Amino acid sequence: MVFPAGPGEPVELNRRSAEARARWLVSVHKARVVVAADDQVTEDEKKGNLLLLGWSNRVFDTKGLARPFTHDQQGTAFLGLREPDRSVDLLVYHRNPLNWSAFVLFWSRIDPERDRFHVLPRVGSDWAFYRDYVAIRQGMFVPARTWPPSRDLVAEGDISIEALARSNAAATFDSDHYRIVFDRARLNDAEVRAIATARETALRKATEAMGPSPEGFRIRLYVYENEDAKREATGVGDPTHALLAPREIHATRRFAKSSAPREEVHVLGRELYGPCYLTAIYEGLAISVENSLRGVELELHAARMRMAGQLPALDEILDEERFRALPPERGAAAAGILMTWIRQTYGPEGVKKVYGLVEGRPALLSAALAVPEPALAASFTAWADARVAARKSELDFIEAEAEAQRRHESGDWSGMVAALRKALVAKPGEPQTLFNLASAQLRANDLDGAEASLKELLGVPLPPDGSRFRIFAHYQLGRVYDLRGRRTEALAEYDAVLALPDEHGAHELARARKASPATRDQLE
Repeated sequence: MVFPAGPGEPVELNRRSAEARARWLVSVHKARVVVAADDQVTEDEKKGNLLLLGWSNRVFDTKGLARPFTHDQQGTAFLGLREPDRSVDLLVYHRNPLNWSAFVLFWSRIDPERDRFHVLPRVGSDWAFYRDYVAIRQGMFVPARTWPPSRDLVAEGDISIEALARSNAAATFDSDHYRIVFDRARLNDAEVRAIATARETALRKATEAMGPSPEGFRIRLYVYENEDAKREATGVGDPTHALLAPREIHATRRFAKSSAPREEVHVLGRELYGPCYLTAIYEGLAISVENSLRGVELELHAARMRMAGQLPALDEILDEERFRALPPERGAAAAGILMTWIRQTYGPEGVKKVYGLVEGRPALLSAALAVPEPALAASFTAWADARVAARKSELDFIEAEAEAQRRHESGDWSGMVAALRKALVAKPGEPQTLFNLASAQLRANDLDGAEASLKELLGVPLPPDGSRFRIFAHYQLGRVYDLRGRRTEALAEYDAVLALPDEHGAHELARARKASPATRDQLE
C-alpha cells in the first residue's frame, strides 16, 4: 500500500490513512500488507500487487505505469471521460503492466475522517467515479494486456444523469439553522415544518452539551423517503449519516422527524473541535450527549458492564480495529461510556483536547489530558465502580428480572416466584413485577400468594400509562376467586374490569369469565 509523500503533501496524514487501511485489511481480510511512501517503493515491489492511494501518487510516474488520469482544478480526465467536479473520487482496478500476474488498485481519496466509514469501496466493475459514498459512473476495461487500459464503451453506467433528474424534483425550506432539501411530491408543508422544528431541537441539545455554534452556522439537510431511497441516492442505507466538512446531514423521513441530536453532534463537533479520527470518540460523544442506548441511560450501561466484567479497558476502546471487533451493542455502549467519563471528569476542555487524537493509544489520551497513564486508567475504572455502587438496587433488580425470565422459559414457576421477590426487594411496588409475580404464583397454585400480590398491585400508585395494570389486576383477581370457589367476589372483579376503559381486549375477557368461571386449564 503506497501513499504520496511528495512536496506539499500532508505526509503524516497520508501515512496515518494508509496504516489505518492496512490494519483494516489485515483484520478483516487477513491480507499481508506493507505500507510505504511513494518514493520508497523498490522496483521489485512495483511489480507486485499494489494499492495506490491519492491523486498525486508518484508510482504512476514509473516507466511502463503511466498515469491513466489527470486531476486538477478543472476536475478529472480519465481515458476520454471528463468529470468537472474535482471533489469526485476515482477507483481503478487492473493488472499490473509491470507484471501481468499482479494487480494495481488505485483509490484517490485520502481522508482519515471518512476512511473509517468507507475504507475501500467495492464495486462489480473495473473503474468507478464516486461522489462521497456512491458510485455515479462505473464501467469495465477491454480485456487486453495494454496500459493505459481502454474503456469498454458498451459495459458502462452513468447514474449521475439519473441523480440530476431526481434533483429536479427537489424543493427547499429554510429554518434558522437548516436548509432542508426534500421531494415536493413526498412531503407537504406541515411535515417539512415539523422536521425543521425537530432538527432545531436536536441542534439545541447539541449546543447545550458542547457550546454555541459559530456565527452563521447552517446545516444542509437532505430528506429521503426511506432507507432504500437514501441508499440509492447516497450509497449509505443507514437511517442517517453526515458529511462533516460541508455541513451536510442525510436522513430518512422518519429519522428527520425525531429530535435525536446524534448527527448534529457530529457536525458541530467538526466545527468546534476539528477533525476526529477515532470511531470511539466520534460516535461516543454523540451517544454520550443523547445519554441513552436502546432506552437505557449510559451510567446504567456502565454499571452493568463493569459488574459483569464486560467493560473494555481504554486500550481496547481506543484502538480502531479492536473496537470494531467488539459486538455492536457492546462497542456502542463502551464508546458512550468513554465519552461520558471524559465529559464528567475533565469537562468540555477535556473533550476538546481528546477529540482530534490521531491514534488510538492510551498514552496519547494521557498526554492530551495531562494525566499519567496509570492514573488515567485508574480514574476510568474508579468512575465505573462508582456507577456500580450508585446503581446497586437497579442492578440487583435487572439481575433478578433476568433470572425470572430464565425460570419462566423453563416453566419453573416456584423459581420464578423467588426471583421476582428478589426483584421487588430491589424495587418495591414495581407494577409489572408485581403482576408477573401474581401470574407465577397462579401457575404455581399459590392462590393465597397471588391474591396478596394482586391486592398489593391494586394499592400502589401507578404511572400515567399504567392503567392496564389496574384493569388486568382486577381480571386476574377474579380468576383467583373463581379458582377458590368464591364466585360472587369473582363476578365483582370482572364488573370492575368492565367499569374501566377497554385495553388490550380486557372487556371481552371479562365478559367471557362472567359467562363461564375460570378454570386451571385456562392458565396455560
